[in-house]
Amino acid sequence: MKTSTRLIPVLCPLLFLTLCNLGSQYVEAQLPTADLRQLRPFAAPAGKTVELSIIGSNLDDASELRFSHPGIKAKPVMLPADEFHPAPRPQGSRFEVSVATEVPPGIYEARVVSYFGLSTARPFVVAEADSREVAETGNHATRESAMPVDVNSVISGYVPSRGIDWYQLKAKAGERILVELLAQRIDSRLDGQIIVYDSEGREITRNRDWFGRDSFVEIQPQQDATYYLAISDILYRGGSEHFYRLEISNRPHIDFIYPPAGEPGSTQTYTVYGRNLPGGSYGKSAELNGHKLESVEVEITLPDVAGPTGSFQPGKPRQGLLDGFDFQLENSNRIKIGYATAPVTQEQAHLDRQNVSIPTEIAGRFDQPNDEDQFVFRAKKGKTYWIEAIADRMASQVDPLLIVQQLTRSQAGEVSVKTVTENDDLASYFSPHNKNAINLDTNDAAVSFVAEQDGEYLVTIVNQFGGGSAKDLYRLAIREPKPDFHLIATTERPLPTNRTGYSVTPLLRRGANWGVRIIAPRQDGFAGDIVVTAENLPNGVTAQPLTLSGKTDHGILILSADESAKTWAGEIQINGTAQINGQPVMKEAQFASLIWGHIFADAIRVRSRLTTSMPLAVNEHETAPVIISPAEDKEWTVELNQKLEIPIKLTGNGNRTGNLTIEPHELFGIQRNPPTVNIGEKDTEGKLVIDFRPNGNFKAEPGRYQFALLGVGVTQYRQNLPASQAAKAELERLEKLVVQLKADVESSKAEAAKAKAASDKLARAEKLVEQAARTAKSAEAKSAPANTKFAAWSKLITVNVVEPAKKK
Repeated sequence: MKTSTRLIPVLCPLLFLTLCNLGSQYVEAQLPTADLRQLRPFAAPAGKTVELSIIGSNLDDASELRFSHPGIKAKPVMLPADEFHPAPRPQGSRFEVSVATEVPPGIYEARVVSYFGLSTARPFVVAEADSREVAETGNHATRESAMPVDVNSVISGYVPSRGIDWYQLKAKAGERILVELLAQRIDSRLDGQIIVYDSEGREITRNRDWFGRDSFVEIQPQQDATYYLAISDILYRGGSEHFYRLEISNRPHIDFIYPPAGEPGSTQTYTVYGRNLPGGSYGKSAELNGHKLESVEVEITLPDVAGPTGSFQPGKPRQGLLDGFDFQLENSNRIKIGYATAPVTQEQAHLDRQNVSIPTEIAGRFDQPNDEDQFVFRAKKGKTYWIEAIADRMASQVDPLLIVQQLTRSQAGEVSVKTVTENDDLASYFSPHNKNAINLDTNDAAVSFVAEQDGEYLVTIVNQFGGGSAKDLYRLAIREPKPDFHLIATTERPLPTNRTGYSVTPLLRRGANWGVRIIAPRQDGFAGDIVVTAENLPNGVTAQPLTLSGKTDHGILILSADESAKTWAGEIQINGTAQINGQPVMKEAQFASLIWGHIFADAIRVRSRLTTSMPLAVNEHETAPVIISPAEDKEWTVELNQKLEIPIKLTGNGNRTGNLTIEPHELFGIQRNPPTVNIGEKDTEGKLVIDFRPNGNFKAEPGRYQFALLGVGVTQYRQNLPASQAAKAELERLEKLVVQLKADVESSKAEAAKAKAASDKLARAEKLVEQAARTAKSAEAKSAPANTKFAAWSKLITVNVVEPAKKK
C-alpha cells in the first residue's frame, strides 16, 4: 500500500551499563530461596547420557534434578561407600542425565530440588539423536587461531569478557549454509552478534537481533571457499554466563508463514517462506537482508480448540501467551501459527484503501519502510466495535499504531474525515512503583468505539518502528466485542534491592503466606468477575479464592502453609473461571519469571519469559518470621471519599528486630506510594489507614476489591540449621572413629604389619576429621543468627467500596 509521510518516532534506548553490572553483582541478604543459574553442559542428543553440574545459589542439599519432559531422567552422582563411610553419599552438584530416544528435539526446563525448595528453571536442549555436538576447545580468540568447524555441526561455548570466539568454516559452492546463534533463547546473558569474513579478511555479512537478541546469517558461496565466523557480545561482555550454541547447517529453515493465523478447526493453504525448504521454489518472491526466500504451499488443519502451544516459549511473556499451533516442515525449526478470532482476509498490497467485511482478521505486512495500511468497513449506529493489532506478540518487528476515523460523504461526493479514536500500546502491567520487575507489556494496540451513525469507518495501521520487509507481519482484527481473558501468574523476590528485581520460586515456611501476582489481560472490554483458584496443593497448604471484579485485571493470590505442612516440592495449577455470554470459561494461568536480575531503570532490556509449570515448595524446618492479619476476619466496607481504618495484629513475633512496615499490596487502583503503618519491634498491634478519595495516584472507584497486607522487616534468621547439625554430627562420628583407630594402633604395636596398616588408616581418618571440622565450622557460621530482611503477606482482605450516602 502507499508510503506514509507521517513522522515515525524512533526509539533510541539508553544503555545503563554501570547500573546493570552493579545490579547483577549485589544482592542484599533476604530469606533464601533456591536459584539455579546454569546447567553445564546444557544440552544432550536424544538417546544419550551426560554428566552435568548445577550452578547457582542456595542449592544446599540438592537431592533431585527434575525436567519438564518425563523422558529426561536424572540421578545424583554418588561418592562410593568406603572404609570410613558405610553408605554412598551425594557428590552435591553433579547429576547423571539420561535422555530417552523418543524425546523430541527441543528446549525443556530443569529445576533442582534442595533444602530451600524447588529452584528457578533453566533450559536444557535436547538435540536430534544424530546431532554432531562439538564443544569449543583451545584458544580461538583470534582469526589466526580460529577453531575449524563443519557444516551440520553444533558448537557449545561461551564468550570471555572483552573477547571474540573465532571459527573457520569450509563451504562448498552452491550450498545454502545457515548460521544461527542460540543464547537469549537458552537463558544466556549473551547479547550476541555474528560477523562473517572471507579468507582475505573482508566482511561478508553480519547480524544481531534476528530471533529476539539472537543472531542469524546466511552464507551462499558461488565457489568453494573458507569463511571465518566471529562470535561476540555486542558490548564485549562475557564470562561463564555468556554461553551459546552455534548451529551451522543446511537443513530446512522457516522464516515465516503467511497468513500468520487461521481459525480453529479450519483447513487452508499457507505459504511457507524460508531456506532449504523441501519442495521449495522461488516462485513467490520474498527477500530478507538481500537473500531470496524459497516458498512452498502447504495445506494445514488447525486444532479445533484454540490454546497455548504447550512448548517452551523463550520470548517475552505476552508472546508466549498468544494462542497458537507449532508447525514444522520435516526437520525444520518450529514456528507458531496463531488462532484467528474471525475469518481471515489477506491484505491486497496494491490497494491504497481496502474494503473489508466484518468480522474479519486481516493478515497484512509492511512491505517497505514507512508503509501504512488502510482498511474501510461499514458500521451500524449504536454498535460497539473492537480493532486489535497483533504484531509484537507474534515476534514481528512491528510497533503498531491504530487510528480509527469516520468517513462522511457530502451530496457533492466530497469525503470528510473525523478521528474517532487511536491507540499506541495496550495497558501496561510493568511496575510504576519499582516492586514488580517482570515486564508483561506489549507494543501491540487495540481500540474500541461506538458508531455514532451508520456508515464507513477507516482503520489506519502504522509501524512506528518505521521498518518494512517481507517478514514485518501483523494481524488486524475488526469485530464486534468477543469478550475473553488470559491469565498470568508471577512471583519474584518481594524486596527489590537497589531498584533491582530478582527471579524466585515460592517457598512456604510453616505458618507463612506467599503472594503470587495475578495478571488477567481482558479482551474486548470483558468486565465480568474472574475467580482465581489454586489446585493440586500439598497437604497443609491452602489458598483463598481471589476474585477480580469488574474491570480489575490484576491482584494477589495468597498461598498459606499451616503448622502441619511438611517439606514438599512440586507443581501446582492456578485457574481463572468466569461467565462469558452465559457460559463458564476456565483458563489455566501460565507462569512468568524473570531470567536474570533486572534494573528497573533499564526496563527496555528486561529479560523475562513464561515457564512450563507453576512451582511451589514447602520447608517444614523453618517458620514464618511473623504472621500478619487484620484484627477482625470480615469483609470491610467504606464509602468513596472516606478513610478505612484496618486494625492489624501480629503473631509469631519472636525474632523480629526493628520496625515492621506494612502496606496494602495489589489494591487495584493505587499507582504508587501506598499508605503504610510502622509497628515497633516489641509491639504486636497497629492500624492501617487507607484514604479512598480518588486522585492522580489512586483511581478509587466503587466496587469489590481484594488485596493483601505486605510487611517488610528484619529478623534474626538461622540459615539451614539442619545442615549445621548434620555437619556437627558427622564430625563427632569421625572423631569417635579416630579414638577407636588410635586404640587399634596401640593394640597392634606388637605386629609391625598391622601397626603400619592401622597407622595409615588413622592418618587418613585424621585428615577426614580436619575436613569435617572445616565443614562444620563453615556450616555453623552460615547458620549463626544474622539480621536478615524479610517480606510477609497477610491472607486476602476484601473491601467493598460503595457510593457515598445521599444527604437528606
